[in-house]
Amino acid sequence: MNKNGNKQYLYCVISTAEPANFSVAGVNGDSERIHSVNVSDIAAIVGDSETDIYRLTRSTAMAHEAVIRAVMQNFTVLPFSFGIVANNENEVTDLLTHYYEEFRAQLQYLEDKTEYDLKALWRNKEQPFQEILAQRQDIARYRSSVACRPPAVTYQDRLEIGRMVQQALEAKKEEEGCRILERLRPLAASVQVNATFMDEMLLSAAFLLMKGAEQQFEKALQELDHIYEDKVRFRMVGPTPAFNFVRMPISLK
Repeated sequence: MNKNGNKQYLYCVISTAEPANFSVAGVNGDSERIHSVNVSDIAAIVGDSETDIYRLTRSTAMAHEAVIRAVMQNFTVLPFSFGIVANNENEVTDLLTHYYEEFRAQLQYLEDKTEYDLKALWRNKEQPFQEILAQRQDIARYRSSVACRPPAVTYQDRLEIGRMVQQALEAKKEEEGCRILERLRPLAASVQVNATFMDEMLLSAAFLLMKGAEQQFEKALQELDHIYEDKVRFRMVGPTPAFNFVRMPISLK
């Protein structure tokens, strides 16, 4: 194939000196040729593309990750974020050459490690608000005083109550999240705490586990599930591509 031909959609970087091909549908559909572009003992896994603009949807995001997961079955991977496209294979080669030492170091660090993503959510999303009102008498009294006055004259008061409750909720999330992390952090090689994106979510974190530590981690999570049985539910997904623990180039310039 002419190396100055098709655009190349980037999925991940792996450690191999041998050319590789993968039979998996990518973001460009079933007909996409998923293959390696090799430089020395590393390679980028790419897909032939006719465009450099991709819309992030559920289906395209799942296709992007499906390719990386297929590669993960046999290789340690450095995953690229969604939508990175090189103009041709020469540009991929230049990227691998420029970042060779960085890629090699990250691949060595991730060898024998896997990422697991954990979310902790309140079982009843009203429960933390009820606890805040029970624990914060200042907010409860303020709320009661506003409730008996006409809405037209309490607009600013209601905004202030909302601010106070939201501030208390964030503090409560942090407190409970820290208690959960205290039990799980010692079992991981690294932990990345991410932002929560809805009121009922109190913790979103990624754990980089050494292979073989999964069973111990799952046991600790089961113990937490028992402790928080009526209060918090846990969702763990993994192993997943280690998006939270690698820093890949986001520009080919």
